[in-house]
Amino acid sequence: MRYEALLRGINVGGNNKIEMPRLKILFERLGYADVLSYINSGNIVFSSKITNLKKLEAEIEKGIEAEFGLNIKTLVRSQINITGVCKAIPRG
Repeated sequence: MRYEALLRGINVGGNNKIEMPRLKILFERLGYADVLSYINSGNIVFSSKITNLKKLEAEIEKGIEAEFGLNIKTLVRSQINITGVCKAIPRG
């Protein structure tokens, strides 16, 4: 399944700096596939066979803490969920 991970408060005002290429490598080491990052936003799109969102969030948070020494809150949503939210945005 395809997911988006939203990492809270990274690369904001010079705080919690994480280089996106290193973050991409971390996601790949965690076993996720088709990993894409978007600028320095802290948004990562990836694929995983895991369907439990809480498990994905916990794995990512643990990986970031081990790799970067940062305690970063992570929100994971499915591509289906994100698409639904985007479609619900009024056009005007």
